[in-house]
Amino acid sequence: MGSFFQNLPLWLNLLTFLAGLAVVLKGAEWFTEGAVGIADATGVPKIFIGATVVSLATTSPEVSVSFMAAFLGRPATSVGNAVGSTIINIGLILALAAAIQPVKIEKATARLQGLSMTAAGAAIVLLAWDGQLVRWEGALLLAGTAAYLWLMARRSGWNDGNSEPGPNPHGWGPILRQFLIGGACVVGGSVLIVQNAAVLARAAGVSELVIGLTLVALGTSLPELITAITSSLRGHGDIAVGNVIGANLLNITLVLGGSAAILPLGIERQMFILDFPIMIALMLLVYFLAGFRGGIGRASGIVFASIYGVYLVLLTAFFM
Repeated sequence: MGSFFQNLPLWLNLLTFLAGLAVVLKGAEWFTEGAVGIADATGVPKIFIGATVVSLATTSPEVSVSFMAAFLGRPATSVGNAVGSTIINIGLILALAAAIQPVKIEKATARLQGLSMTAAGAAIVLLAWDGQLVRWEGALLLAGTAAYLWLMARRSGWNDGNSEPGPNPHGWGPILRQFLIGGACVVGGSVLIVQNAAVLARAAGVSELVIGLTLVALGTSLPELITAITSSLRGHGDIAVGNVIGANLLNITLVLGGSAAILPLGIERQMFILDFPIMIALMLLVYFLAGFRGGIGRASGIVFASIYGVYLVLLTAFFM
């Protein structure tokens, strides 16, 4: 399959990459709607849907792209997509949400979620310290996903005997169609993204890791971007923060963990010099601002965006 894309004209590789991105984003929208519909119809509380189902669904492009990259033997794209999306979610997406409207969030919830996210970030740095993520480490990260979902379920009061299925006037057929077709689109579009990203990286003379950290990561983070902007415009900035924190935790535990379980991942030295420090710094800022100050204002959004801007300058200057 890889040789097929390598033999295409470069303009067609770019067009196919963009087509794959469009398919993934539309598929993620259907997948999200189907997932929320299933959750509603089975009586799952809204708070649990927001903390878990929506984060899982909006992270589905990252999951699919990184998993597919691992299957196709492109570990740098897997790692770059996961870590790059985590940086973009705070440095760009949360910064935009705060610029639209200062975000207020309940401190106790923010501390729990923020601490979980930061702990996951520290865990990935420690596990990757020897320059690789092997399968047992991937399994350990996946266990972290399960622990996070269980914790959110407990806090939401799900399965406490008080949840009732919601109304389902259209039946299960449309919901399941959206869910399955959306999932298929996410997977199929991911193949186009991964294969053509590799070709574009070689043509541009940059590494697949850098392409994964920037172009691929930005593309797969668009569902989080749309969710954050829409939530902020409607005065629900806490949803934007919760989704970003949940998506970041899943990028590390589910996306990287699952990818490492498929194919042991080599971690390049660049990650420890630039990418991991920026990721941890942004996570700590969110944790302290949301968890102890109870909000993220426009000034904080400017700080996030400035850090992301510096990161892009350093990435371009020293690693491209």
